[in-house]
Amino acid sequence: MSDTPRAPQQQPDEEPRAQSGQASQSVAPGTQPSSTPTTDPEVLPLSVVEEYYKRPGRTMLASIFGFEPFDFWFGRFYVGFFGILVMLGTILGVTFYFYEMLIVEGTYNILAARIDPPPISDGLRLVTPGEPGGSWIVIMIAATIAFVAWALRQVDISRKLELGYEVPLAFGAVVSSWITLQWLRPIAMGAWGNGFPLGITHHLDWVSNIGYQYYNFFYNPFHAVGVTLLFASTLFLAMHGSAILSAARRPVTDRHVDTFWRQLFGYSVGEIGIHRVAFWAGATSVIVSNLCIFLSGTLVQDWNAFYSFWDGMPIWSFSGAGLALFGIGLVFARRRDEKPVDPDEIEDLDARGLDGNIGRPFYLPPILQRFVGKDGIRVFPTYLGVWGIISVVTGSVAALIILLDYLLQVGYNPILFVREFFNLALMPPAKEYGLGFAPWNEGGSYLVATFFLHISVLAWWGRVYTRAKATGLGTHLAWGFAAALSLYFVIYLIRPIAMGRWSESAGHGFRAILDWTNYVSILHGNFYYNPFHMLSIFFLLGSTLLLAMHGATILAAEPYKAEREVDEMRVEGTGTQRAQLLWRWVMGFNANSLTIHQWAWWFAGLCGITGAIGLLLSGTLIWDWYAWAIDARIVSPWPNPDWAQYLPR
Repeated sequence: MSDTPRAPQQQPDEEPRAQSGQASQSVAPGTQPSSTPTTDPEVLPLSVVEEYYKRPGRTMLASIFGFEPFDFWFGRFYVGFFGILVMLGTILGVTFYFYEMLIVEGTYNILAARIDPPPISDGLRLVTPGEPGGSWIVIMIAATIAFVAWALRQVDISRKLELGYEVPLAFGAVVSSWITLQWLRPIAMGAWGNGFPLGITHHLDWVSNIGYQYYNFFYNPFHAVGVTLLFASTLFLAMHGSAILSAARRPVTDRHVDTFWRQLFGYSVGEIGIHRVAFWAGATSVIVSNLCIFLSGTLVQDWNAFYSFWDGMPIWSFSGAGLALFGIGLVFARRRDEKPVDPDEIEDLDARGLDGNIGRPFYLPPILQRFVGKDGIRVFPTYLGVWGIISVVTGSVAALIILLDYLLQVGYNPILFVREFFNLALMPPAKEYGLGFAPWNEGGSYLVATFFLHISVLAWWGRVYTRAKATGLGTHLAWGFAAALSLYFVIYLIRPIAMGRWSESAGHGFRAILDWTNYVSILHGNFYYNPFHMLSIFFLLGSTLLLAMHGATILAAEPYKAEREVDEMRVEGTGTQRAQLLWRWVMGFNANSLTIHQWAWWFAGLCGITGAIGLLLSGTLIWDWYAWAIDARIVSPWPNPDWAQYLPR
């Protein structure tokens, strides 16, 4: 836990000082810490710490010019020079937005309002208000000023609290998306008309058009990597939020959480490591997404034809493949003189090193113990147990069936298997089979593989649940995983049954998933107009933002040991207090060590749940989401939209 400011020997003009030693309870060997928060009368309350730091100075302008006239707070909200710029940019942009909506368009429906950029024929000319696209130009410039000033304001607040600059850097990655959309790409293409239109639902039309204008964004590799990182960020957020919540108000420590992850996956990144992963996963997902949109129309006109280079690579010949394997062999054949790792030197938990197990292990009958040992089924530091064995075995059977079908499709040619791997797919039975069993080569293998996959993921859920119980933690991760499984089972089981045919489920394969997503979206009037899809994307992007900002906050306060979050929930140290003050001054409110992880758990969980609801309704209760959106008056109708042109022939 971080060192905590103490009250004695502190003068009014002195900085709250951190004392040596731990403010949390000491835990004797062989005992459990108390789950009751420590009431230490010497720990300074947050209000006292805030009063010390709430003083003029330490801003960028004050460092350069010696003073800053706007260095003050409005309630909990820090203003500063850059805060004034934020307010001016916001007021100007909002004023022109509502002017365009109320006066020019004459609508009071804020959902259907649309503010388009200037016509492409105007090129890069800065049109004035009153001309087509003039309001868009003003709003775009005002918003850019506000966004950049907001990031610089975060720099000033970080300087006041003597924190690192990770938070403004993370927000800067978000701002880079706006700059890419509204500045870099239009300039590269020679016209402001290629910019991002403004409007709550109108931008959905633009995203859809851009996606299909360059022959399907689903085949854009940067889109694929960006979306993968977004989902990975949501997964990391759910895992981290679940881990901390499962330890809250329980007689456990951070080491129990680390042991839980080692038993589950064989490895734990540690307290500070997970926040580094959070920071980089969130920031990288934004940067890759910037490349996705910037390259579309500037360097790449057809993402479907983009992969033509892949088939022509020389490694797909037998000689080329042999040279590639030889080179890989040389890399991995190098001798490494590394010192052997002694697990007991890394950690000695319950006198078992990295194989430590808190809780009761699973024991097999005596006749089987001679094969796996008396400590139950455990692979290295990973604990398998009954549920783990079921999950691994059934998952392996599913993977074997899928891979054997892939090999059959390429005539058991290993080079073709590697070259076509991302195109290969095990598809469900045709719709004429309904919910019946199809012949093996006409979808029967798909049904069997999917059945074993269902058993595998359910057994994995059981493993997560029982491991949490065994290590004395809560079951938050298991129920967070259940939220993700709701989407999985809607795709592969519930929705196909509701529609009466297995053909409605997705195939097993990289491109098969992309084609299925595109097909279902277009068939049912474009998923962009599905309100539950909107909510799912909101929680997806919100989870990524929350993950990046939380990771950045902890990294910024790393010198004060703020990463010891389980201990910080008992007694808040100076690192946690500074982190709370940062967001209180940035946003006007703040979460604490407990509530920020509750936000994390709910955001990540609702991403899967809302996505599952939106998909389940598609084709069962709602056939055309575009028509539904028009009836609901949340979008403006297009002239004769022909979505069928985008369906595969």
